[in-house]
Amino acid sequence: MDRRNFHRGVGLFQLHGFYKGMGFPLLTAGIMNSVFFGVYGNCLRALENFHKRQEPENNGVSKYWYMNIFFAGVCAGTAQVAVASPVELVKIQLQSQTGTWEKQHSRKHTGPINCILHIVNEHGLRGLYHGSQITMCRDSLSSGLYVLTYVVCLDMFHGPQQVWTVIFAGGTAGVISWASIIPLDVIKSRIQADDLSNPRYKGIVDCTVKSYKKDGLHVFRRGFITCSFRSFPVNAATFLGYERSLKFCQHVSKDFFTHPEQKDT
Repeated sequence: MDRRNFHRGVGLFQLHGFYKGMGFPLLTAGIMNSVFFGVYGNCLRALENFHKRQEPENNGVSKYWYMNIFFAGVCAGTAQVAVASPVELVKIQLQSQTGTWEKQHSRKHTGPINCILHIVNEHGLRGLYHGSQITMCRDSLSSGLYVLTYVVCLDMFHGPQQVWTVIFAGGTAGVISWASIIPLDVIKSRIQADDLSNPRYKGIVDCTVKSYKKDGLHVFRRGFITCSFRSFPVNAATFLGYERSLKFCQHVSKDFFTHPEQKDT
């Protein structure tokens, strides 16, 4: 966010202007994280079991461990697009109206539900997945790098036993994964902020070319600093919650499946 946009947000909406369009993503964040980590865990387990069957003498993790982590992350990122793409579209459509404050009467959407109904009425359910192709490219690659970076960082510090190692590994994974796909995110945001009835961009390539011609090469790193500052604490908290939830579930599962006579001993 540059200084001009910062002052515009303060002048037009006061403090709450910076949180415009965030209600819907907050309500669906739990669903997206559940889908992501659920698919990731199951894919990683399936890949490890497959490679262990090929190497029955290996009792530890397979030699393809890091590759399996990356591909499990790619699968998880691809799966979450089913939820993430409509959520991102609604958020960006609402946020893109910020610059038309002086034209309040001409706004299309008054909130997330109104935005969803408007898109579905005019473009059908398919309209909610406008920009899903570039979203899939962004989320699949970044998610693979995301979990791979996290696991590599944890291995450097001998696992998630300490809270600070989880915070560091999660935050670092968030920054690196976001840094890798900032250009894709810029293109995705422009496509999803476009007018669905009269689009300016014909597709990913057309958006890339027009953005470059208008704003130059530096446009594809726009927002990097803001995303970096945001992604470290957000992803540190995400992985800390993930590790604690995993330990809790394992503890409950262990107690649940322990026979009464074993508990007495």
